Amino acid sequence: MSSDIPMSVDREFIEYVRRVVIDWYRVYGDRYLPWRGTSDPWSVLVAAILLRVTSRNRVVNVYSGLLAKYPNPSSLAYARILDVEELIKPIGLHRVRARQLVELAKALIEKYNGQIPCSRSELIKLPGIGDYAASVILLRLCKQPDPLLDTNTLRVYERLFNYKLKKRNPYRDKGLMSILEDLIPRDPRKHMNST
Repeated sequence: MSSDIPMSVDREFIEYVRRVVIDWYRVYGDRYLPWRGTSDPWSVLVAAILLRVTSRNRVVNVYSGLLAKYPNPSSLAYARILDVEELIKPIGLHRVRARQLVELAKALIEKYNGQIPCSRSELIKLPGIGDYAASVILLRLCKQPDPLLDTNTLRVYERLFNYKLKKRNPYRDKGLMSILEDLIPRDPRKHMNST
């Protein structure tokens, strides 16, 4: 084992962290957000793209309108980018996001018959999909245990496990991923019903 990869974290500590996070989410989690209450793959994917570098409150204001006009990849694949830009302008980065959304819709139609693949390697080849969005899809749509790593969760993991990232991209940091392999429940439903 490489010196960059920490020893496995204590099982009792892992279970404790899981319970604390689940309890916190039950009390403080934003379950009311429209993308949290849907199992529609396209709606979840659109949310993942819109939420990048943007607050959830700003996204809430455009999310439903965008999906009302473009409820699936085929409805967006041949849309005018200017029309999409106009809808998402309030959240910023509207030119980049509009182009990515249209290109993503086209790629899904052309390569996957409008379906969203459940493979990280296939997902990150799609326009606008990076590691975080791929993890959202794998977790929410494909029901595959996968870590969601953003700035806030990384700070928590670094402090909680006394670990300093070795790679700029946390998804490529073998040490962090080793810790998270232990932390992520193999069957999340089991943990959501416990406590």
